[in-house]
Amino acid sequence: MAKCALCGKEGTLRESHVLPAFVFRWLRERSVTGHIRHSDTPNRRVQDGLKKPWLCDDCETRFSRHETHFATKVFHPWLHGEQRAAYDGWLLKFCVSISWRVLAHCKGLNPNRSYTAEQEALARRADVTWRSFLLDEIPHPGQFEQHLLIFDIIAETDIPDLPNNFNRYITGGVEMDMVGSERTLLTYAKLGRFCIFGIIQKGPNKWEGTKVHVTHGLLEPRSVSIPHGLLHLFKEKASLVDSVHQRISETQHGKIDSTVMKNIDRLTGSDQFAAMMADAEMFGEEAIIRKSKDVD
Repeated sequence: MAKCALCGKEGTLRESHVLPAFVFRWLRERSVTGHIRHSDTPNRRVQDGLKKPWLCDDCETRFSRHETHFATKVFHPWLHGEQRAAYDGWLLKFCVSISWRVLAHCKGLNPNRSYTAEQEALARRADVTWRSFLLDEIPHPGQFEQHLLIFDIIAETDIPDLPNNFNRYITGGVEMDMVGSERTLLTYAKLGRFCIFGIIQKGPNKWEGTKVHVTHGLLEPRSVSIPHGLLHLFKEKASLVDSVHQRISETQHGKIDSTVMKNIDRLTGSDQFAAMMADAEMFGEEAIIRKSKDVD
Protein backbone atom coordinates (compact mmCIF):
# COMPACT_ATOMS: atom_id res chain seq x y z
CA MET A 1 0.00 0.00 0.00
CA ALA A 2 1.40 3.39 -1.02
CA LYS A 3 0.45 6.64 -2.71
CA CYS A 4 -0.08 6.60 -6.47
CA ALA A 5 2.59 8.75 -8.12
CA LEU A 6 0.01 10.31 -10.44
CA CYS A 7 -3.18 10.92 -8.43
CA GLY A 8 -1.74 10.69 -4.92
CA LYS A 9 -4.41 8.32 -3.63
CA GLU A 10 -3.46 5.57 -1.20
CA GLY A 11 -3.83 2.06 -2.55
CA THR A 12 -2.21 -1.04 -3.97
CA LEU A 13 0.17 -0.02 -6.74
CA ARG A 14 0.67 -1.79 -10.05
CA GLU A 15 3.98 -2.58 -11.69
CA SER A 16 3.72 -0.01 -14.48
CA HIS A 17 5.84 0.15 -17.63
CA VAL A 18 7.87 3.34 -17.85
CA LEU A 19 7.76 3.05 -21.64
CA PRO A 20 4.69 1.26 -23.03
CA ALA A 21 4.54 -2.53 -23.17
CA PHE A 22 3.41 -2.54 -26.81
CA VAL A 23 6.79 -1.08 -27.84
CA PHE A 24 8.67 -4.00 -26.32
CA ARG A 25 6.28 -6.51 -27.88
CA TRP A 26 7.04 -4.87 -31.22
CA LEU A 27 10.78 -5.04 -30.54
CA ARG A 28 10.58 -8.77 -29.86
CA GLU A 29 8.49 -9.35 -32.99
CA ARG A 30 10.87 -7.20 -35.05
CA SER A 31 13.91 -9.07 -33.81
CA VAL A 32 14.84 -12.23 -35.69
CA THR A 33 15.91 -13.81 -32.41
CA GLY A 34 12.66 -12.92 -30.66
CA HIS A 35 14.63 -11.34 -27.81
CA ILE A 36 15.74 -7.89 -26.76
CA ARG A 37 18.75 -6.64 -24.80
CA HIS A 38 19.20 -3.71 -22.44
CA SER A 39 22.15 -1.40 -22.96
CA ASP A 40 23.46 -1.88 -19.42
CA THR A 41 23.46 -5.69 -19.72
CA PRO A 42 23.99 -6.42 -23.44
CA ASN A 43 25.01 -10.05 -22.88
CA ARG A 44 21.74 -10.96 -21.21
CA ARG A 45 18.49 -11.38 -23.13
CA VAL A 46 15.36 -9.83 -21.64
CA GLN A 47 11.68 -10.01 -22.49
CA ASP A 48 10.31 -6.67 -21.38
CA GLY A 49 11.01 -3.05 -20.54
CA LEU A 50 11.51 -1.33 -17.20
CA LYS A 51 8.60 -1.39 -14.73
CA LYS A 52 8.09 0.59 -11.53
CA PRO A 53 5.46 0.41 -8.77
CA TRP A 54 3.97 3.81 -9.55
CA LEU A 55 0.27 3.72 -10.39
CA CYS A 56 -3.01 2.67 -8.85
CA ASP A 57 -5.49 0.63 -10.89
CA ASP A 58 -7.42 3.71 -12.04
CA CYS A 59 -4.34 5.57 -13.27
CA GLU A 60 -2.90 2.44 -14.88
CA THR A 61 -6.19 2.05 -16.76
CA ARG A 62 -6.07 5.71 -17.76
CA PHE A 63 -2.61 5.30 -19.27
CA SER A 64 -3.50 1.99 -20.94
CA ARG A 65 -6.40 3.66 -22.74
CA HIS A 66 -4.12 6.33 -24.25
CA GLU A 67 -1.51 3.71 -25.18
CA THR A 68 -4.10 1.58 -26.96
CA HIS A 69 -5.19 4.57 -29.05
CA PHE A 70 -1.61 5.34 -30.08
CA ALA A 71 -0.67 1.72 -30.78
CA THR A 72 -3.74 0.93 -32.89
CA LYS A 73 -4.24 4.27 -34.66
CA VAL A 74 -0.65 5.44 -35.22
CA PHE A 75 2.20 3.12 -34.24
CA HIS A 76 1.31 -0.16 -35.97
CA PRO A 77 -0.53 1.33 -39.00
CA TRP A 78 2.39 3.68 -39.68
CA LEU A 79 4.89 0.85 -39.66
CA HIS A 80 2.69 -1.02 -42.15
CA GLY A 81 2.65 1.88 -44.60
CA GLU A 82 -0.45 3.82 -43.51
CA GLN A 83 1.48 7.03 -42.94
CA ARG A 84 -1.43 9.36 -42.33
CA ALA A 85 -3.36 9.46 -39.07
CA ALA A 86 -5.95 11.90 -37.72
CA TYR A 87 -6.00 12.35 -33.96
CA ASP A 88 -7.95 14.12 -31.27
CA GLY A 89 -7.27 14.72 -27.56
CA TRP A 90 -5.93 11.21 -26.85
CA LEU A 91 -2.59 11.90 -28.61
CA LEU A 92 -1.63 14.77 -26.32
CA LYS A 93 -2.66 12.69 -23.31
CA PHE A 94 -0.46 9.85 -24.53
CA CYS A 95 2.55 12.09 -25.15
CA VAL A 96 2.22 13.84 -21.79
CA SER A 97 1.92 10.48 -20.03
CA ILE A 98 5.21 9.41 -21.63
CA SER A 99 7.00 12.68 -20.85
CA TRP A 100 5.80 12.64 -17.24
CA ARG A 101 7.11 9.09 -16.77
CA VAL A 102 10.46 9.97 -18.34
CA LEU A 103 10.79 13.00 -16.06
CA ALA A 104 9.88 10.93 -13.00
CA HIS A 105 12.38 8.18 -13.85
CA CYS A 106 15.30 9.96 -15.49
CA LYS A 107 15.74 13.22 -13.59
CA GLY A 108 18.55 12.74 -11.12
CA LEU A 109 19.47 9.33 -12.52
CA ASN A 110 22.74 10.57 -14.01
CA PRO A 111 25.01 11.77 -11.16
CA ASN A 112 27.13 13.72 -13.65
CA ARG A 113 24.20 15.78 -14.92
CA SER A 114 23.45 19.08 -13.18
CA TYR A 115 20.57 21.50 -13.64
CA THR A 116 20.35 25.25 -13.20
CA ALA A 117 18.10 26.68 -10.50
CA GLU A 118 15.67 27.73 -13.23
CA GLN A 119 15.61 24.22 -14.68
CA GLU A 120 14.96 22.70 -11.27
CA ALA A 121 12.00 25.02 -10.76
CA LEU A 122 10.67 24.39 -14.27
CA ALA A 123 10.97 20.62 -13.84
CA ARG A 124 8.86 20.80 -10.68
CA ARG A 125 6.26 22.91 -12.49
CA ALA A 126 6.25 20.53 -15.46
CA ASP A 127 5.62 17.59 -13.14
CA VAL A 128 2.65 19.31 -11.49
CA THR A 129 1.27 20.58 -14.80
CA TRP A 130 1.55 17.26 -16.61
CA ARG A 131 -0.07 15.38 -13.71
CA SER A 132 -2.90 17.92 -13.55
CA PHE A 133 -3.49 17.62 -17.30
CA LEU A 134 -3.49 13.83 -17.18
CA LEU A 135 -6.05 13.93 -14.34
CA ASP A 136 -8.30 16.30 -16.37
CA GLU A 137 -7.82 19.11 -13.86
CA ILE A 138 -6.55 21.58 -16.50
CA PRO A 139 -7.37 21.76 -20.24
CA HIS A 140 -3.83 21.79 -21.65
CA PRO A 141 -0.19 21.58 -20.52
CA GLY A 142 0.55 25.23 -21.34
CA GLN A 143 4.22 26.02 -21.89
CA PHE A 144 5.21 22.40 -21.29
CA GLU A 145 4.44 21.38 -24.86
CA GLN A 146 4.74 17.99 -26.52
CA HIS A 147 6.47 17.50 -29.85
CA LEU A 148 6.34 14.33 -31.93
CA LEU A 149 9.00 13.56 -34.54
CA ILE A 150 8.56 10.55 -36.83
CA PHE A 151 11.59 9.12 -38.62
CA ASP A 152 11.80 7.30 -41.91
CA ILE A 153 14.71 5.42 -43.47
CA ILE A 154 17.27 7.83 -44.94
CA ALA A 155 18.37 6.84 -48.42
CA GLU A 156 20.93 9.62 -48.84
CA THR A 157 22.04 12.75 -46.99
CA ASP A 158 24.75 15.40 -46.98
CA ILE A 159 24.94 15.46 -43.18
CA PRO A 160 28.55 14.67 -42.26
CA ASP A 161 29.88 12.22 -39.69
CA LEU A 162 26.78 10.10 -39.21
CA PRO A 163 27.39 6.85 -37.30
CA ASN A 164 27.19 3.86 -39.63
CA ASN A 165 24.21 2.43 -37.72
CA PHE A 166 22.15 5.61 -38.08
CA ASN A 167 19.20 4.10 -39.97
CA ARG A 168 19.05 1.19 -37.56
CA TYR A 169 18.99 3.58 -34.63
CA ILE A 170 16.39 6.05 -35.90
CA THR A 171 13.97 3.29 -36.95
CA GLY A 172 14.53 0.79 -34.17
CA GLY A 173 16.01 2.44 -31.09
CA VAL A 174 13.97 2.47 -27.88
CA GLU A 175 15.19 4.61 -24.99
CA MET A 176 14.47 7.57 -22.72
CA ASP A 177 16.51 10.38 -21.23
CA MET A 178 16.60 13.95 -19.99
CA VAL A 179 18.45 16.06 -22.57
CA GLY A 180 19.39 19.68 -23.05
CA SER A 181 21.89 22.36 -22.16
CA GLU A 182 22.11 25.32 -19.78
CA ARG A 183 19.28 26.98 -21.74
CA THR A 184 17.21 23.97 -22.80
CA LEU A 185 15.69 21.00 -20.98
CA LEU A 186 13.58 18.25 -22.55
CA THR A 187 12.34 14.77 -21.83
CA TYR A 188 13.25 12.41 -24.66
CA ALA A 189 11.42 9.16 -25.37
CA LYS A 190 12.25 7.16 -28.48
CA LEU A 191 9.73 4.47 -29.42
CA GLY A 192 11.18 3.04 -32.61
CA ARG A 193 10.48 5.60 -35.34
CA PHE A 194 8.55 7.85 -32.97
CA CYS A 195 10.32 10.45 -30.81
CA ILE A 196 8.37 12.30 -28.13
CA PHE A 197 9.87 15.44 -26.63
CA GLY A 198 8.37 17.02 -23.53
CA ILE A 199 9.39 20.66 -23.33
CA ILE A 200 10.49 21.79 -19.88
CA GLN A 201 12.72 24.69 -20.90
CA LYS A 202 12.23 25.46 -24.57
CA GLY A 203 15.35 27.46 -25.35
CA PRO A 204 15.92 29.84 -28.28
CA ASN A 205 15.55 27.42 -31.20
CA LYS A 206 12.31 26.97 -33.12
CA TRP A 207 10.21 23.87 -33.59
CA GLU A 208 7.97 23.73 -36.66
CA GLY A 209 5.60 20.98 -37.77
CA THR A 210 6.06 18.78 -34.69
CA LYS A 211 3.79 20.19 -31.96
CA VAL A 212 0.98 17.92 -30.75
CA HIS A 213 -2.22 19.96 -30.54
CA VAL A 214 -4.78 19.86 -27.76
CA THR A 215 -7.99 18.96 -29.60
CA HIS A 216 -7.14 17.52 -33.01
CA GLY A 217 -4.56 17.29 -35.77
CA LEU A 218 -3.13 15.18 -38.57
CA LEU A 219 0.07 13.16 -38.62
CA GLU A 220 1.58 12.73 -42.07
CA PRO A 221 5.00 12.96 -43.74
CA ARG A 222 6.00 16.63 -43.83
CA SER A 223 8.90 19.03 -43.67
CA VAL A 224 9.75 19.94 -40.09
CA SER A 225 12.25 22.15 -38.29
CA ILE A 226 13.85 21.06 -35.03
CA PRO A 227 16.65 22.55 -32.94
CA HIS A 228 20.03 21.89 -34.51
CA GLY A 229 21.32 20.39 -31.29
CA LEU A 230 18.99 17.43 -31.70
CA LEU A 231 21.03 16.19 -34.65
CA HIS A 232 24.03 15.95 -32.33
CA LEU A 233 21.81 14.11 -29.85
CA PHE A 234 20.73 11.52 -32.42
CA LYS A 235 24.31 11.00 -33.61
CA GLU A 236 25.53 10.59 -30.05
CA LYS A 237 22.75 8.15 -29.15
CA ALA A 238 23.39 6.06 -32.27
CA SER A 239 27.10 5.91 -31.45
CA LEU A 240 26.32 4.79 -27.91
CA VAL A 241 24.11 2.00 -29.24
CA ASP A 242 26.95 0.88 -31.51
CA SER A 243 29.37 0.85 -28.57
CA VAL A 244 26.94 -1.31 -26.60
CA HIS A 245 26.72 -3.71 -29.53
CA GLN A 246 30.50 -4.00 -29.49
CA ARG A 247 30.33 -5.24 -25.89
CA ILE A 248 28.28 -8.30 -26.81
CA SER A 249 30.45 -11.37 -26.30
CA GLU A 250 31.53 -13.74 -29.05
CA THR A 251 29.43 -16.47 -27.41
CA GLN A 252 26.29 -14.33 -27.60
CA HIS A 253 27.11 -13.23 -31.14
CA GLY A 254 27.39 -16.90 -32.08
CA LYS A 255 23.91 -17.58 -30.70
CA ILE A 256 22.53 -14.56 -32.56
CA ASP A 257 24.15 -15.62 -35.84
CA SER A 258 22.83 -19.16 -35.49
CA THR A 259 19.28 -17.93 -34.91
CA VAL A 260 19.50 -15.50 -37.83
CA MET A 261 20.60 -18.24 -40.23
CA LYS A 262 17.68 -20.42 -39.16
CA ASN A 263 15.25 -17.54 -39.75
CA ILE A 264 16.84 -15.84 -42.75
CA ASP A 265 13.53 -15.48 -44.61
CA ARG A 266 12.02 -13.67 -41.66
CA LEU A 267 14.99 -11.30 -41.55
CA THR A 268 14.98 -10.37 -45.24
CA GLY A 269 11.32 -9.38 -45.14
CA SER A 270 11.60 -7.23 -42.04
CA ASP A 271 11.78 -3.53 -41.29
CA GLN A 272 15.02 -4.27 -39.46
CA PHE A 273 16.57 -5.67 -42.66
CA ALA A 274 15.49 -2.59 -44.64
CA ALA A 275 17.32 -0.36 -42.14
CA MET A 276 20.41 -2.59 -42.34
CA MET A 277 20.45 -2.38 -46.12
CA ALA A 278 20.04 1.40 -46.01
CA ASP A 279 23.06 1.66 -43.70
CA ALA A 280 25.06 -0.62 -46.00
CA GLU A 281 24.11 1.56 -48.98
CA MET A 282 25.07 4.80 -47.20
CA PHE A 283 28.18 3.68 -45.34
CA GLY A 284 29.40 0.54 -47.12
CA GLU A 285 29.01 -3.15 -46.39
CA GLU A 286 31.41 -2.95 -43.45
CA ALA A 287 28.68 -1.06 -41.59
CA ILE A 288 26.68 -4.27 -41.18
CA ILE A 289 29.36 -6.98 -41.32
CA ARG A 290 30.66 -7.94 -37.92
CA LYS A 291 34.36 -8.60 -37.56
CA SER A 292 35.05 -11.47 -35.20
CA LYS A 293 37.33 -10.67 -32.27
CA ASP A 294 40.55 -12.60 -31.90
CA VAL A 295 40.22 -15.25 -29.22
CA ASP A 296 43.34 -16.53 -27.39
